[in-house]
Amino acid sequence: MAGKYGIRKEATKQLVKEMLYRVAYATTLGEYNDAMQELRAYMLELAQWVNDNDNEPEQWAEAKFKKECWDRLNNNVIES
Repeated sequence: MAGKYGIRKEATKQLVKEMLYRVAYATTLGEYNDAMQELRAYMLELAQWVNDNDNEPEQWAEAKFKKECWDRLNNNVIES
C-alpha cells in the first residue's frame, strides 16, 4: 500500500537530492553558501552532516575546486 505517505516520502527524497545537487554543483562560493543556507533551513541535520564531512570540498564541491573550471563538462559525444 503506497498511499499518500509513500508519495510524500518519495517527494521529500527527491527534494533533498536536488538540494544536495545545488550544493555540489554551485559554480561560485556565493551560490554554494546560498544552497547550504537553503539546506540548513530545510534539514539542519543534513547540513550539519555536510559540514562535518567537508574535509576535502575541492574533491566534490564545484565552487571549491582549486583549478579553473568551465561550468559543466559533458562526456556525451552527441552533445560535444
